[in-house]
Amino acid sequence: MKLLSNRLLLLLAILSLGLISASAQELIKPSAKTPSDPAEANVTERVRLLESELERQNSKLDELQRTLEGQQLTIKALLEKLSGQPAPATVVAKEVEPPNTTTPTSTAVEPQSQNVEQRLAKVEGQVLKIGPVRVSGDFRLRFDGTFRAATKPPDPPLDHVQNARARYRFRLNFDTDIYPNLSFHGQLATGPLNNQLSTNQDFTSITARAPMSLSEAWVEYRPTKSLQLQAGRVLDIFADNSRFLFDDDLRFNGFNERYTASFKPNAAYVSSLELRAGQYILSTPNVAVIAPNSPLARAGEVVGTAGRSATLFHQGLLVNQTFNKRWSSQVGGDIQLYRHPNQIQLASTNDGLALLVQPGLGIALSGPLPGTGNATTTPGGVQYTAPGFQVARITYRLNYGGFTRGDHAFPVTFNLQLARNVATGMNERDALLTALQIGRVTKRGDTSFMYIFTIKGANAMISQVTDDDLGTGTGVNIRTSHFRFEYGISRKVTFQSLFFVQNSLRRSGQFPNFFVPLGDFAPTTYRVQQQVVFSF
Repeated sequence: MKLLSNRLLLLLAILSLGLISASAQELIKPSAKTPSDPAEANVTERVRLLESELERQNSKLDELQRTLEGQQLTIKALLEKLSGQPAPATVVAKEVEPPNTTTPTSTAVEPQSQNVEQRLAKVEGQVLKIGPVRVSGDFRLRFDGTFRAATKPPDPPLDHVQNARARYRFRLNFDTDIYPNLSFHGQLATGPLNNQLSTNQDFTSITARAPMSLSEAWVEYRPTKSLQLQAGRVLDIFADNSRFLFDDDLRFNGFNERYTASFKPNAAYVSSLELRAGQYILSTPNVAVIAPNSPLARAGEVVGTAGRSATLFHQGLLVNQTFNKRWSSQVGGDIQLYRHPNQIQLASTNDGLALLVQPGLGIALSGPLPGTGNATTTPGGVQYTAPGFQVARITYRLNYGGFTRGDHAFPVTFNLQLARNVATGMNERDALLTALQIGRVTKRGDTSFMYIFTIKGANAMISQVTDDDLGTGTGVNIRTSHFRFEYGISRKVTFQSLFFVQNSLRRSGQFPNFFVPLGDFAPTTYRVQQQVVFSF
C-alpha cells in the first residue's frame, strides 16, 4: 500500500513538471519569434519602403525649393538688367533661417551667383536665336461725315455733298533689334492702294476682303549715340502729326539722317540741337528720250532729253530749350526742295498713272492718285502755276507742364508754323498754322482738347502730300478751323471726336494762269469724325 502511494506521488510530480514546462513554452513563444518569420519580414519591409519614400519626397521638396529660389534670383537679375536699376528683393516662400557666418556658407554664395548669371546668359542666347520681334498695332473704327450745301445762282453750279460712311483702319507693326546699334521697323496697313493720303477702308465693296499693304519699312543704324540713319519707306524727317506740311499717313521712299548735339545747362537754356535731312525718290520714269507726245512733255519736261526722277530734299534744324521742369520750347526752320514737281500732278491723271505709278507696283490701279488742289496753268492741267516748289518753314512750339485735376494731368502746348514757297513770287504762296492743345490721354478718364486754325494758299505747298482732313477734297486753297476732343475709355482705348469747318480761298481766273479745282464760291464744307481707337 505504501509502495502504491509512493508511485502515485511520483506520477503526479512528473505530470506537474510536464504541465509547467508546456506553460512556460507557451508564454515564451510569442516573444521569441525571430525575424526570419515571413509575416514579420513583410511588415518590416513595408516600414522600410515608407521611410525611403518619405526621404525621397523630402529630397524633392528641397530640390523644388532650391529651384524656386534660383528662378527668383534670375527674375531679379533680368529686372535689374532691363531697368538698369537694382530690383527690389524677392520674397522667398520659406521660413527665414538665421544667417550662418561660417566660412563654408559664405563661400557657397559665389557659385550660386555665378549659376544665376550663366542661366541668364543662356536665356538671352535662346531669345536671340528666335529673334526678339516686338509686335504692336492699332485698330480704329470711325464714322466720317462730310456735308456741303449746293451753290445758288449767280454762282457757278456746284452740287451739294452728303457723304456719311463707316470706316476702319488696321495697322500692324513689327520691330526688332538686329544688333544693339541696328534695328528694323515694318508696318502693314489697310487702305486703297491708289490713295497715298489714307489708310482708311470704307464699309463697302459688298463682302469683298480689303487689301493690306506695306506702309512702312526701314532699317535704322546708330553708329554713335548722336547720329541716326534710316533707309527704306520712311516717315518724313520733320513729321510731327500737325496736319501742316504732310498728311500723317504719308510715307516716302528714301533716306533720313538726324544728328543731335546735347548741351550742359547754359544761359540760353539750350538743351540740344538737331540737324535733320531727308532725301526721297518720288518717281523713276525710265524714259530714255522724251518724245513730243510724251506725258512728261506735257508736264513741262524738255523734249529730246532723258526722263528724270522727281525727288524731294528736306533739310533743316531744331533747337530745343528747357527753361525748368515745367517749361520747354522748340524752334526751328527747314526747307523742302522739289525736283520735277509737275510729275506729282501728272500722277493724278490717267496718263501719269500708267507712266509713273503702275509700273512700280506691278498692278493696274482703279484710278490716278487723289489729292489735287493746287493752281494749274490750265483747267485740270498737269503743270502747276508755281514754276517750282521750294517750301521754307519756321516753327515754334511752347510746352507747359499745365495743371492737374485729381489724378488727371492737363499739359498745355502751343504751336505756330509759317511757310512760304520761295520758288515763286506769285500770289497765294504762303501758309500758316496755329494750334493749342490742353490735356493728354494716357489712361482711363483722361481728356484732351485741341484747336487748329490753318490757311494754305494754292501755290504754297503741294496738295497731293499735305493733309486731306483739314482740306476735304483739296489740300490747299483752304482756310480751316479744326476742333478735337479725346477721352480715355481705358489705358489703350480712346474715343476721339473731330470737327472741321473748311472754306476755299480763291477761284479760277482770279490771277493769271490760275485755275483751281474748287473755287471760293463753294459753300462752307463741314466734316465730322467720331472714332474709337484700340491700341495693342
